[in-house]
Amino acid sequence: MLSVTLQGMTRDGLVSRRVEPSVPPRVYYRLTPLGLSLEGPLAAVRVWAEEHMAEVDRANQRHQEHTTDD
Repeated sequence: MLSVTLQGMTRDGLVSRRVEPSVPPRVYYRLTPLGLSLEGPLAAVRVWAEEHMAEVDRANQRHQEHTTDD
């Protein structure tokens, strides 16, 4: 799962991959400038999630109660 995610992020230009020839091989990943540009938007999503977590939890609880009543 992690390797598939990293492959996709590499393909999309969000991370760079460097392999160090050793036994076993060492692989390093680093955010590219494009990946680093996501810092602000992702921080905003985190803040939103923290501010609305209780509301989302209540909605999930109501949904769960509704679906188990059927």
